[in-house]
Amino acid sequence: MLPKKLQKYLDQSQMKYEVIKHKTVYTAYDAAQTMHIKLRQIAKNLLVKFNKPFITGEKPYAIAIVPADKNIDLKKLTKTVSMHAVELNKKLRLRKPENKKKPILDIYNKVTKATIPKEKAMKEKLKIRPGAMTAFGSVYKLPTFIDKAVKGENVFSGGSFTESIKMEAKNFVQLEKSMSGNFSVSKKLKKIKIKKK
Repeated sequence: MLPKKLQKYLDQSQMKYEVIKHKTVYTAYDAAQTMHIKLRQIAKNLLVKFNKPFITGEKPYAIAIVPADKNIDLKKLTKTVSMHAVELNKKLRLRKPENKKKPILDIYNKVTKATIPKEKAMKEKLKIRPGAMTAFGSVYKLPTFIDKAVKGENVFSGGSFTESIKMEAKNFVQLEKSMSGNFSVSKKLKKIKIKKK
């Protein structure tokens, strides 16, 4: 069953989505196998931690989404996040302050480092079981960054091991106000050495 908070959020959004029930899965690969779809159609979400909060006064965490057939490049992600911080601060400065005496301050921060936190952080900070984090960052009050390779209809984590959300990527971006960039890289295949006898 979807978490109630997520179900309510999706219903109120009026975006088209489908809940897909499936057997218990713990990985994106297992989800693709169970649903008989290609791995690239699974939108893999990862909790990332920055060296400082993206938004001043908020948690230093965000959700990053890449196609499941790719890996995340954390250096490229930090560049994407910093680029969005600069753009959003520029937009803020263009707005006229309500009180003419107070200037509008930059609230978006450039980041220099992103890491994948330990599972313990999920339990403590988000109060969820590892592997049961939904892709919808709004549920946790976290910003969402989505790789530009996530296109068309995708399956997103529903915050459950037995249910997923099928939705168009453009609708997800619109709903979540996700910031996009190029931060996924092709998975490297391990070379297997064959011993000669």
